[in-house]
Amino acid sequence: MLLLGAALAQEATVYRGFAELRQPLNLPPAEWVWEPSEVLFQSLVPGTLRMLGVAERSRQIESPAQPNVLAAYVGKEVQFYWEGEWRRAVLVSAEQNLYLYEGRYLVGLPGTVAYPDTSGFNPPGPRVVFRYQGAGAATLAYLTRGLTWSLHYTLDDGELVGWATLENRLGQTLRLGRVELVAGRVPLLAGVYGGLVSRPEARMLQAPPAADADEAAFVGEAAGTYRYRLLGDLVLGPGLTEVPFVRARVQPAYLWRLQAAFSAERELAFMRGFRFTAPENLAAGVVSVRQQEVFVGQASMGDTAKSYPVALLLGPDPEGRATRQVEQQARNRFRVTTRIRNPKAYPVEVEIQERMPQPFTLEGEGLERIPEGYRLRFTLPPGQSRTYSYTLTLLQR
Repeated sequence: MLLLGAALAQEATVYRGFAELRQPLNLPPAEWVWEPSEVLFQSLVPGTLRMLGVAERSRQIESPAQPNVLAAYVGKEVQFYWEGEWRRAVLVSAEQNLYLYEGRYLVGLPGTVAYPDTSGFNPPGPRVVFRYQGAGAATLAYLTRGLTWSLHYTLDDGELVGWATLENRLGQTLRLGRVELVAGRVPLLAGVYGGLVSRPEARMLQAPPAADADEAAFVGEAAGTYRYRLLGDLVLGPGLTEVPFVRARVQPAYLWRLQAAFSAERELAFMRGFRFTAPENLAAGVVSVRQQEVFVGQASMGDTAKSYPVALLLGPDPEGRATRQVEQQARNRFRVTTRIRNPKAYPVEVEIQERMPQPFTLEGEGLERIPEGYRLRFTLPPGQSRTYSYTLTLLQR
C-alpha cells in the first residue's frame, strides 16, 4: 500500500463556483491511499470523486484521530501575557500541559498564551483508501468548490479587454499544465463531504503573468457552454490570480433605451448605455466602461454568442427625454404622439418597447408589433429629432 500526501493537480477545468481537477498517477497493484488536506476534502462535491484507468472495487474514507494540538510545540518557546507584560516559557509535555518557566515547572499557564506558529492548529485530513483491479497509469479526478473563476472586462473607446480571475481557496499552490475555463450555467447541487463548506483562505491578489502572456483560446461549445483554454503552464497560489483572457476591437454605439408599460405622461425618460456586436463568443462578466478617458459606469454582460448584440445599460441620461401628447378620441381610443430629440454632438441609437394593457389593438406606421405591445428602433443623428404616432384602442374583456 502506497501512502501519498495530497498531490498537486496537473489539469483543471474551472467553472463558475467549482472546478474539476485531474491528477495523473502511477498506481501500485490492488490498493492506493490518498491523503488530501482537510480543506481540500471538505471542498469536494460528493459523488464526483473518480479513479480513471483501473476497475475500482471499493473506497474507504477514514477520519483522522484528533491530535493534541500542543504536541506540535513540545520543546518550543511560547509566550503568555500576565500582569501587564509578555513572558516566555517552554512547553515540556503536551499530555500533562507542563511548562518550564524561570527554572520552575508549571501545569498550565496563566493569562493569554501565544504560540510561535500555526502548525499545531492545522488538523490532518482524512485518508481515502482506493481498492481496484489493475495497476499503472491512472487519473484521480474530482470536483471541488475550492477553485473558481470570474471575468471582468474594460470597454475603453472601442477596445474590449478581458481578464480572468481564478480564486484558489484550497490552501496550497496548484501547478497546472492544462487549464480550461467553462462559461455558461452549469448547475451543481448543494453538498460537500462532512456537510461542511471549507472556510475561505485569506485573499491575496497575486502578480499577473508576464506582460506578453497570450489570451485564452476559444476551444468550442459543449451542451450550451463555452470552453476556453489558457495557454502555457499556470501556477495558482492561495488567493486570487489574474490572467489575460481576451482583447478585441468593437464598435460601441451610444444607446437610449425605454422599456416600460404604456404611459400617458407628458415626458418619458431613457436609460443610457452602449451597444455593440460580439466579435467572438464572449463569456459573462462585469464590464467597466470608459469613454474619452472618463469612467462612465459598470454593467453586467451575459454569455453572448459571436455576432449577437451586447447591450450595457448604465443608468439614466439627463438629456435622454421624450415628450408625449395623448389625445382621447373616444372612451377607449387614444391617439399618441411621441417626439425624441438628440441634443448631443454624436448619434444615438434609440430603442423603445411599450407594453399595452390587454387586450388592445394598435395602428401605426414603422412599429414592430409584439404580443405585449410594440418595439421601435432607429438611429438619431446629432441635433436631430424624430416623431412617431400610433392609435391605441383598449378592448373590452
